[in-house]
Amino acid sequence: MIKFETSIVIAQPIEKVFAFTANFNNHPKWQTDVLEAKQTSQGPIGLGSTYRCANKFLGKRIETEGFVSEYETDRLCSYKITSGTVTGESSFIFEPVGGATKLTTTGIVNIGFLWMVKSLIVRKLEQQLQKDLNKLKHILENSS
Repeated sequence: MIKFETSIVIAQPIEKVFAFTANFNNHPKWQTDVLEAKQTSQGPIGLGSTYRCANKFLGKRIETEGFVSEYETDRLCSYKITSGTVTGESSFIFEPVGGATKLTTTGIVNIGFLWMVKSLIVRKLEQQLQKDLNKLKHILENSS
């Protein structure tokens, strides 16, 4: 199992950061390794919504499916990965900081057959998370 936690402050209101980040369709726009992400359930995103995602990690395509396990508008959106090469849970936690938003992403993942290169994966994951949060910050702070 690999645990991770990374934070960034984005100079935008919490409602804007939450709406963009919690939307599956936006994940490929700011998460470098996400090739495709799609909500597979009907209706607005919320508790129990399901999704399918394809990632590229260490040159390998990894497909996963899961559901929203916790959802509190403008505060928390958590995902449980239920099938695929990688399983686990991840969360986006949103906190107001003045007129800005502190976004923290946390998680724990089971890397399955990739356990043999765990230290490499941890290093890559930490670097990628920070790069992705910086990209998200840039997108949100520079959009109208």
